[in-house]
Amino acid sequence: MRKQSILFMTALVGVVLSFTGALQAQYVPHYVEVSVPFEFVVGEKVLPAGGYKLVCTPSEIEFRDARGQVIAWAIHHSVRTLDAVVSPKLVFVSEGGGHVLRQVWPGGTSYGYELAPTSPVLALAKGRSHTAVQAGGGGNR
Repeated sequence: MRKQSILFMTALVGVVLSFTGALQAQYVPHYVEVSVPFEFVVGEKVLPAGGYKLVCTPSEIEFRDARGQVIAWAIHHSVRTLDAVVSPKLVFVSEGGGHVLRQVWPGGTSYGYELAPTSPVLALAKGRSHTAVQAGGGGNR
């Protein structure tokens, strides 16, 4: 009887693990291409104005430069709106004299990603250049 229980449990664990792998393989990351016209903070890193490709996975968002190199990443949690967001958009907040990325909406869905709160003052102090930088809103694609 004990041997049958062990065989049954082993088979059950195998079935569960095979479904877990299949479910994970079905997730397709969201790819978002944006152009940000101002310097901004992601996590504790300051990114310059420019074009970025974002890869949104279930656990994080990768920020890639024009060459496709990962230059920053951020942990997120999912958020939802009542109305579907038609085109991709980024939501920034102004804190500590700079812009901090808070949300990424990939477009075509009512789901988005909200980044964990960070301390932008430290990031800005570490990465601030000595030249003046003008920041403006809008311009996201």
